[in-house]
Amino acid sequence: MSGPLNYQLNANAMIIGVGLMGQHMATHAVDWLGLKKLVLVDHSPMIPVGTEQVALADLATSLATASASNVEVVAETVDVTDEDEVRQLFQRHPQISYLQHTAGISPRPLTPPEDLTKDDIMGACEVNLWGTHNVLKQGVNHGGVAKNARGVIILSTSATVGAEGRASAAYEESKGGLLNLLKLQSRHFVESHGLILNGLAPSPLRGPMAAQNEVAAGRLQAVEDKMPLGGLTEPKHISAATMFFWSDDCWCVGEVLTTDGGYTKHKPIYGPLRAEPT
Repeated sequence: MSGPLNYQLNANAMIIGVGLMGQHMATHAVDWLGLKKLVLVDHSPMIPVGTEQVALADLATSLATASASNVEVVAETVDVTDEDEVRQLFQRHPQISYLQHTAGISPRPLTPPEDLTKDDIMGACEVNLWGTHNVLKQGVNHGGVAKNARGVIILSTSATVGAEGRASAAYEESKGGLLNLLKLQSRHFVESHGLILNGLAPSPLRGPMAAQNEVAAGRLQAVEDKMPLGGLTEPKHISAATMFFWSDDCWCVGEVLTTDGGYTKHKPIYGPLRAEPT
């Protein structure tokens, strides 16, 4: 692909976490990038697509069939917290040039932090922090990533890290650790392993499940009502930001792009700058 942004042709890409964001990226990345192979990774062989449960393998087949190019699309069911499973994943699919990691869990959302258990906190940390660390570890140690591979880690999908803690204290605390992993270790990964890491911190997305839950739907509406650009963040916004970080022309390492329509930006509390006309 040529133009304002440039990409490697005939490359291999991997999307870990095939939810709303992963599905949008998977649907478009094949033809956007002219991929040779796309690997879809999720913890379950069945994933929600809209309001239906669809086999991950069937989604992979449909994407390959719909593509204009001769691309191989592979479905893999993997526990990202298991070192052997992730190591074997990269051994089956080496030389990944583009990685999008969206996998994460949010135990007991909208629960006050003092009511959470040790299992709630440690479970979130195991998947959200260790799971991502494990992917990076196995990728760089077992030929999983190509030279100058570009990875994008999704830091938050229910509330931008550091902005609010109402969604899930366990989720936010684990994602805060992931934020530090990205910022503190990104230079090491690029200098030692040629892996260029950046992150995205989206505000809430409205998925089919959230729309069916009265509390979640109300919270999403409250966020939408305060969104400076109007509307909620959508999967297409995440894909666009990922494509920027994936481009050869992106000169960023360890940066986090807050993709939230201005939701978390400072709002003056002293009223309008000019007196309202009477």
